[in-house]
Amino acid sequence: MTSNVQQLTPRRLLRRGEVQDRVGLSKSTLYLRISSGSFPRPVTLGSSVRWVESEVEAWISERVSERDHGNETGGTPGGTDPTSSEPPLAA
Repeated sequence: MTSNVQQLTPRRLLRRGEVQDRVGLSKSTLYLRISSGSFPRPVTLGSSVRWVESEVEAWISERVSERDHGNETGGTPGGTDPTSSEPPLAA
């Protein structure tokens, strides 16, 4: 007998404080990046919001990859790009 039920991958939702601890951003910088589309949007749960852990981890991995590839191609020292419109990683 075959089942049409899909196997669900467990997901963990993070509170804002947990996200801030992982990425090192202040609350205002976090929301600035969300509004600019450069950070994962939270999931609304009633009157609170949570972030999908795998999306936050993917964002962190992208930053590390950018750093690593920037070093190979002569990236800017200190991880800042004066031509970038994104705010710095730490506020």
